[in-house]
Amino acid sequence: MRTTLIFLATFLLTWPIFSQEEAAYSAFAKANQAYTNENYEIAIAGYEQVLNTGLHSADVYFNLANAHYKLNQVGPAIYNYEKALELDPENEDIKSNLAFANRMKIDAIESLPQDNLSGSLQDTIKSLSVDEWAYFSVIAALFTILFIVLYIYAGTTSKKRLFFILFILTGILFLSTAAAAFYSSEYLDKKQFAIVYIEEFTTRNEPKNSAGTSFVIHEGTKVEVLEEFNDWAHIKLANGSKAWMPLEDLKKL
Repeated sequence: MRTTLIFLATFLLTWPIFSQEEAAYSAFAKANQAYTNENYEIAIAGYEQVLNTGLHSADVYFNLANAHYKLNQVGPAIYNYEKALELDPENEDIKSNLAFANRMKIDAIESLPQDNLSGSLQDTIKSLSVDEWAYFSVIAALFTILFIVLYIYAGTTSKKRLFFILFILTGILFLSTAAAAFYSSEYLDKKQFAIVYIEEFTTRNEPKNSAGTSFVIHEGTKVEVLEEFNDWAHIKLANGSKAWMPLEDLKKL
């Protein structure tokens, strides 16, 4: 009797989750069929239905972006390709389609020059999440401690030399991965990016419509949101230019 009650309680708790997942898979399949039939608006509605269930995946965002791309909706296309890339950063198909979508936008903004070493270092840090860097840091720390212990109890000079070298190497690896985790957590993960969702807007020098104008920005441009004030966003472009624009004209990544 007790086992039956436990089973029923477990079923009642997990049934809504299974039901939600089943609805999401069904909506995803129907959206894919609509996309195949070139009914892109129906496909978009289906993919958004999946996202509304709380089940997010790179495939859903990628397909949703493709549907928007087919309708020449540059802002939503770029936004969803970016979301897909966040979940699957090494996917070449996503990178390729995002590049095509970026060619649709009007603004061609050159990034600030960056030395090769700094750029390569940031790319390496971005290749893994904070949790992944932290995981490797813990593993490196454990090996460092292990080699210290082995060094202390080694019976020969040659073994001591070997374990000392391994201790130095794993110690460097520990410090490097810990620094990468800290940098990713404190700097990269705290940056807030957004995609411009309005066709065209003349940015302002201050967070109000009566302020002086700065530069014109167009749909699909990726910006960094530096701060928010009274429904305005202080944005920064890849070339370093800064200005204010309404938050409602942006969609945060």
